[in-house]
Amino acid sequence: MRVRTVGYAIGAGIATFLVVFFVVSEALLSYIEFSVLVGLPAGLLAGTLAAAFVHTQLGTETSHTRRALARGLGSAGLTFVVAFGVTLLVQQGITVAVLLGTVTGAVAGTVIFVREKG
Repeated sequence: MRVRTVGYAIGAGIATFLVVFFVVSEALLSYIEFSVLVGLPAGLLAGTLAAAFVHTQLGTETSHTRRALARGLGSAGLTFVVAFGVTLLVQQGITVAVLLGTVTGAVAGTVIFVREKG
């Protein structure tokens, strides 16, 4: 196990957790008073699955497509976390931070996936 593989997995897990948590909580806000209690377990499950996928696919010898997908997801996660953190540091608000992080993460992940798939 390499540090880079664990870093990719942690980044993908955190980013997936935050996005799913935010989306589910906001989507259910008008239907459930404490929608955070639904968004939190959904985000934890999705984040854990994303981290496990990246860790298992980068940690073993698998097909080239799965490896490229895992590297793209890990890169998207790390990019999301950095953009999210920087946006929060300049005090732009949580909604702007999630949107900016999602867009930059999606672009970075797609570029890495396409480049790795070759």
